[in-house]
Amino acid sequence: MTEKFRCHIDRLNEIIGLFKTDAKAASDALEDEKLALDAASREEGLLGAAAYNALATIRTSPEQERPVGQLIEAIAEAAAELTAIMDYVSESEKEEKEV
Repeated sequence: MTEKFRCHIDRLNEIIGLFKTDAKAASDALEDEKLALDAASREEGLLGAAAYNALATIRTSPEQERPVGQLIEAIAEAAAELTAIMDYVSESEKEEKEV
């Protein structure tokens, strides 16, 4: 399951970097990632809840197409939220294997 988390985290981090060089491409990529997060939010368990929260965090920024500070911060916060939950899931999986 951590692979699914990692995919979203990596994509969000790539989008942050892309906003520095090509705002249009970054905006398009962000729209694609928001669709992917929306789809993931329908899954059961922690991935669904984490994706829902990450998407909600991104949507807190009124600007969704230009690299304003609030949008970049929201994307970074969403990635951090996903990372925290991924780490929790990873630790839980390790503990289950040890039992």
